[in-house]
Order: sequence, then C-alpha cells, then structure tokens
Amino acid sequence: MTARILVTGSTGTVGGATLRALKSDAEARHLELLGAARSEKGMSRLRDEGFTPVAFDFDEPATMRPALSGVDAVFLLTGYSVDMLVHSKRFLDAAKAEGVRHIVHLGALAPEDTPFAHFAWHQLVERAIQAMGFGWTHLRPNFFMDTVWNGFVHRPDRVVHFVGDQRVSWVASDDMAAVAAAVLREPARHADKIYPLASESLTLAEIADILSQVTGKPVDYRSRPASDLLPILQRQGAEPLYAAGLADGLAAIEHGEMPIACESFDTVETITGRKAVGWREFAEARKHQIV
Repeated sequence: MTARILVTGSTGTVGGATLRALKSDAEARHLELLGAARSEKGMSRLRDEGFTPVAFDFDEPATMRPALSGVDAVFLLTGYSVDMLVHSKRFLDAAKAEGVRHIVHLGALAPEDTPFAHFAWHQLVERAIQAMGFGWTHLRPNFFMDTVWNGFVHRPDRVVHFVGDQRVSWVASDDMAAVAAAVLREPARHADKIYPLASESLTLAEIADILSQVTGKPVDYRSRPASDLLPILQRQGAEPLYAAGLADGLAAIEHGEMPIACESFDTVETITGRKAVGWREFAEARKHQIV
C-alpha cells in the first residue's frame, strides 16, 4: 500500500536532503514523495529531481488543505520567525482536517524547561502536535555543521560561530535527513519519540584545525561572542523577536548555562544503523568547497 509523505521546506538544505534520502532508500519505494514549494521555480526543480511538487506557502492558508489532501505523514519544518507559531497552528489544523496521521517535527535541542524563545517556540509546537492527537516524532538537532559558513561569512577559508570558545555538539544535515527519512518510512516504529541529534562535540578552533589538516591550507576561525550576533541578524533583516531569542539562547550556551548543547548522542547510529558523519568526514566530502 502506497503512503503519501509531504516534506515542507523541500527546496531548502534540510528538506531537500530529506526527500533525497527517502528517494535513495530501497525500503521506501512504497512511499509517494511530495515536496512543498512556494514558487513555480521551486516546483519545477522538484519535478526535475523526480518528486511530486505541491503548491504550498505557510503565509497562504488556502494552500494548506489541498497540499495535505491524502497525506499520511508530514515532515514539518517552519521558518525562522515568531510567525512559526501561527504557521504551525494553521498547518496542524489543516492536517487534522485532512486526516494526516503522523507529524515529524524539526525543532531544536534544549532542555524541557528552556526559557529562551528560539527553543521554547519549537517546544510549544511539539506540545500542540501531541495535544491534537497526531502520531508524533520530534527531531531536536543541535548545531548543523553546514552553518559555520552560512550567512555570516563569504569566504571558504574562514569559519565563524557565536558561542565564544564553548565546546558544542554538531550534526551533519545529511545525517539529520537520514534520521527523518527512517522515521517517515516507518512512523509507527518511531511514534511518541524525541530524538536528539548531535554527534560530535568540538570547539570552533578544533574544527578549523580539522579543516586545515584536510585541505592542507590554513583555515581561519572566529569564535565570536553571542552578543555580536544580534546586530548582524538585524542588518540581515531577520525577524526581530526571533533574532533576539536566538541571540539570548546562544549567550546562555556561551556562558555554560545550557550544558545539553555540548552533549553528543548516538541517535544517528541507532536509527540508521550507520556511524554518524564526523567533522573530518564532513570536511573530506566538502574539500572542494573549502580550498
């Protein structure tokens, strides 16, 4: 029996990787893979990659129920703004109305009693999913390896992060996608589970050293304090409440107030049956982008 899977954020890094992980999985051949996209360009790209595109926009509630029609399970990835709360509420209402059975939600790694907005909003969405009676699986990644280049620096020989010299844990986006794909393939097996995703704990200096060894060229690093992040996000036009919440959360990590942020877990290996990607392997695979 064919099951329909809808992946939101499917034209982005994580959603796209999740779709590709499902497509390459021989045990997922029974799934019909739907990729949500806002634009014709995005839909065309998904079609070219062999997926079924559906028109969907979190800012357009009228697109939600048609996109969710006949869908069995969803990978829910919301945008980076306080609007994620109302977007998620509308989406979950539509999913309930259309008979969706299981929600796989991408949140963020934090303690259950976190006071910081960036993390608390994700947990509010998680609790709404549970309260509405869906089957659920919550994925909680810590820092993505890809983000040491993303958005803050435009040169491949420098890595930047905003937790000072604090050691924190990292996960490769492809590993996160592999876990999401495994859950979407067999949602009942992973029902009512919270999966922390963080495979290797390193400082930025240690990461830069690994990158230098792999490339044979010096890679610079900037371990910046969390207080530097907010003005950068403001200049980039980030939504103010979300930006402030993220900066506050990173400041807590920098000052050792969120010890879970430096923990690592065996989730990837347990769920996928293969070893998680470490920083050295990640760097080897992307050497051509660094040098």
